[in-house]
Amino acid sequence: MNTQISEIYSLRSALDNGSVTAKELSETAIRRATAADDTFITIAQDTSRAEASDRRIQAREIRSPLEGIPIAVKDVINTADLKTTMGSNVFADYQPTQNATLVQQLDDAGANIIGKTNTQEFSYGIRGDSGAFGVVTNPYDPTRIAGGSSSGSAAAVARDIVPLAVGTDTAGSIRVPAALCGVVGFKPTFQLLDTTGIFPLAPSFDTVGFLASTVQDIAVAMATLLREKNMSEALSAPNLRYAVLEDNLIYGGPGLKDPHALEVVNSLCASRVSHPVGSGTDFNFMELYNVVRAREAFLIHEPYVTQMPEKYQPDILMRVKAGETISETQVAEAQDQIAKAALVYEQAFANTDILLSSTVPIEAPLLHEKASSAEALMSQCVIWNLLGWPAMTIPYWISDSPLPRSLQIIGKPGQDAKVIAAGTHLEDLLNTGVQGRGITSTPRSKTPIA
Repeated sequence: MNTQISEIYSLRSALDNGSVTAKELSETAIRRATAADDTFITIAQDTSRAEASDRRIQAREIRSPLEGIPIAVKDVINTADLKTTMGSNVFADYQPTQNATLVQQLDDAGANIIGKTNTQEFSYGIRGDSGAFGVVTNPYDPTRIAGGSSSGSAAAVARDIVPLAVGTDTAGSIRVPAALCGVVGFKPTFQLLDTTGIFPLAPSFDTVGFLASTVQDIAVAMATLLREKNMSEALSAPNLRYAVLEDNLIYGGPGLKDPHALEVVNSLCASRVSHPVGSGTDFNFMELYNVVRAREAFLIHEPYVTQMPEKYQPDILMRVKAGETISETQVAEAQDQIAKAALVYEQAFANTDILLSSTVPIEAPLLHEKASSAEALMSQCVIWNLLGWPAMTIPYWISDSPLPRSLQIIGKPGQDAKVIAAGTHLEDLLNTGVQGRGITSTPRSKTPIA
């Protein structure tokens, strides 16, 4: 049984019993967002949608568990009533005429978008420290990065501005900032959620997902979008077969070495797995990703870098232009290798439901530590974008460090519910979630109104 307190369900209860209104929740979130000046690019000022939620709640016409809940959306996702800048001067004043499909689904469900979160320019980077609207700092240590590219979405949840935020993940861009900011991040199966109306980085890998305080909050969001009436069966999925994934199978990182996490993981896997994971493969996933991503990103950005290169951040412009040298033959060869890898991994883990690994092999780097940290941050995540498998990161804390630690939970394509079920179980075992998080940079209150 999951003992973590779902922030969405807590707010849902307060809304339904009349102890707080959707308008009050939105006003509080807007006030907190305004105070966190690095986290948001655009903040809503109109509370009419929240007021409409209040009328529906009073009339008992609640459309979903998200009715009246304030949420935030990464600023590469189109919103018809808020600017969508892509974190870039190229689109600094861009106002979409219609919502992205996912935004419309959330709007139809009654969620209230209170702002657009800061992002690495065009989602092009894992550190989250290069964009036209400033750098999102780590909520636990402002001298460190928050991770990217969904940095603002992770910080918005970590700073208790919203209980749920939307992000995108092409090579770890939900999971890495979630891990560094101490929140839950979920990348669903590739193409499970519609990305129409979201500015692409590399369409072969781009995935939209969520960041939240608890796994149950992720479950609420996914169930709402997928129109699943009840997630209780998925969340209590029994007899999942777990395996610890040796990190050298992915990239050769230092691995999951925290004693507390290892104790939990090893005890769980000992009771679920009859044989260990096998040895490594010949696939260089980082290289395969770099080839496809570089070429696809260049083709998307070619008109803009030709017409207005001066509006790009210098490092992003350099990355975009690098893709011009990648040939279609190289891309085809890389895609062929990725397809072969998918078959190898499907066969290798045919008798396993859930794989466990570290999410990031290093602590949140200091803002000035740029050398080699980007590749290290992606090293445990990028493979699951290439293969299209669902993956979640959950946080936990140890007594001798103020920075969060994280565990990555990986499932088979289409088995997102099993990943969520495993997440709820491990969240309890690691004693993570909203309890015990001591962010000092922003006052934290778990009451609906601060």
